[in-house]
Amino acid sequence: MKKVQGNEEAKKKWENFWYYYKYHVLAGVFVLVCIIIFAKDMMAKIDYDYCVSIVGNHAVPEEDKAALQKWFEERAEDLNEDGEVHVQVADYFLPGEDAAGFDPQMYAASQTKLTVDLQEGTSMLYFLSEDNYKKFLEMDAFPKEEETVNIEECKGFEELGSPTSMEDMVVTMRLIYEDSKLGKNNEIQNYFEKSKALLHEFIGTTK
Repeated sequence: MKKVQGNEEAKKKWENFWYYYKYHVLAGVFVLVCIIIFAKDMMAKIDYDYCVSIVGNHAVPEEDKAALQKWFEERAEDLNEDGEVHVQVADYFLPGEDAAGFDPQMYAASQTKLTVDLQEGTSMLYFLSEDNYKKFLEMDAFPKEEETVNIEECKGFEELGSPTSMEDMVVTMRLIYEDSKLGKNNEIQNYFEKSKALLHEFIGTTK
């Protein structure tokens, strides 16, 4: 009888606790789950050493981007010194307004991402379609035409298998002005110089 009574008292205490504190417990479990998910995402997140940007009139196939990524990763330095080299390839799809299936919302979103890229110094090395190069040239984002190289003239393009999705593009570095926030950042300057060395290797020239 005492054992049954003890079980009933324990059950009553638990029910009383749950009645008053169930929302606290559920909230605690929710927070714990969020922490676990966040920690898992952070552990899986790749810390990229470089970002190479493509600004074309059409989306570049995944296999071509993967080949480009591999080419740079095999030649790039481990800038963040984590023992691995990771290169991100950002594909900004900016077609002309007369292009089939032109979506102004998608265009605006892609252009906004590219603008943030330029402001933050995410990418230093760019592959651009002729139209997009001329458009951003007017915004003083890229150097004059004589400082760009047609991708078809590049050794790296040939080594990639000369993908047709990129054959009409030019290759160049972005501009950074000395009196700008990026120009005064030593880490950004080092990133710029390392990216420039990769560009020369892609073109097939020396510094």
